[in-house]
Amino acid sequence: MKAINYKGGKLYTVPQSDIEYIGYFYGKNGSETVKNAKTRIAKLRGRAPDFLMNAELFDFDTRKAASDVVSGGVIHRLTEGYGIAFPDNKTAVFSYKNNVGAADYIGAYPVLVRNSKEENNVPAGIGGRRGRTALGVGNGNLLVALLPDKDGATLPELRRAFINSGAENAINLDGGGSTQFYAPLGNHFSGRRVRGFIGVWLKTKADFRTVKVRTSLNIRAGAGVLSKRVGKLYNGDVVMVLEEKNGWCRISSGWVSSLYLRKV
Repeated sequence: MKAINYKGGKLYTVPQSDIEYIGYFYGKNGSETVKNAKTRIAKLRGRAPDFLMNAELFDFDTRKAASDVVSGGVIHRLTEGYGIAFPDNKTAVFSYKNNVGAADYIGAYPVLVRNSKEENNVPAGIGGRRGRTALGVGNGNLLVALLPDKDGATLPELRRAFINSGAENAINLDGGGSTQFYAPLGNHFSGRRVRGFIGVWLKTKADFRTVKVRTSLNIRAGAGVLSKRVGKLYNGDVVMVLEEKNGWCRISSGWVSSLYLRKV
């Protein structure tokens, strides 16, 4: 996993092979803060999620979903079109009206990227620069954008960020004052009671480190300078270390020298 700084928040790239569990969790009576939800969900699953974020748009008065949701096989709303489904609660896939039959599914409001191309629709009331919660999938990765409401991004900016990070498909979720999350590299609490949440548990305890180089850091196929170069990292990139030996660290895409990594 790696993360980049973006608009006062982070855009995470998580290999789907690193996910232990991912799913939708309905808030208590459809009205719960992320702080309360974390405690409750940790008891349900045996430990707290590595990511927990607000999910669907909802009506403040009735607490009914205003964007599509399927939870535990129960359809709360399913009318709009595209979204992201969690068919085995270990992977995330882009889906049309949950046509994969997943027990958990969250609809787009709106679609940001489809088939590696930016979508241009901006529903009324969510334009401008604001906090954003968004999910994407591509190249075997789950992409998670978590941007606090203090700075935020416009939808066109967010679309371009997902494209640049390798998203083939991406969706926007509820934002603005509803934006709230726990994440490995920073939390944000708005205090608003929202309707539901998306939780992600990783298989291994996260060991995040920041790249400190003048130019770039080579990613190699093996733990040594003679191994084939398979990619690059840049100063300020954040990566999750999976293994460390003989001065080299294994990340999801290969090996890098530990000399240029600093503990977060």
